[in-house]
Amino acid sequence: MLDDFSFKALAFEKQLSLDEIEEKLKKMEDNPGTFNRLGERGARFVPDSWEMPTLYFGNDGLTLEVVTKDLDIGDVEEYLCVLAQVLGCKIWSEHLEYW
Repeated sequence: MLDDFSFKALAFEKQLSLDEIEEKLKKMEDNPGTFNRLGERGARFVPDSWEMPTLYFGNDGLTLEVVTKDLDIGDVEEYLCVLAQVLGCKIWSEHLEYW
């Protein structure tokens, strides 16, 4: 099933600084990408692969938005599980938990 909308804001189990997030994302050898600071808006991670979602991290260190347009929802959920492991904390949505 393809998803044509963005996830609502997801929440981290614990607060992470943008520096911590950036360092941990650099270690994702299977999914390299570009991490950009967006000032007060937080940061964005754009994977090199078009088959992976773009991630927006809030400046608060607790929120995440996943842009899922035209991606398979199962692939996105699998990616969120990998992301939670890389970041070392659970990621929660309204009804689901990724770990």
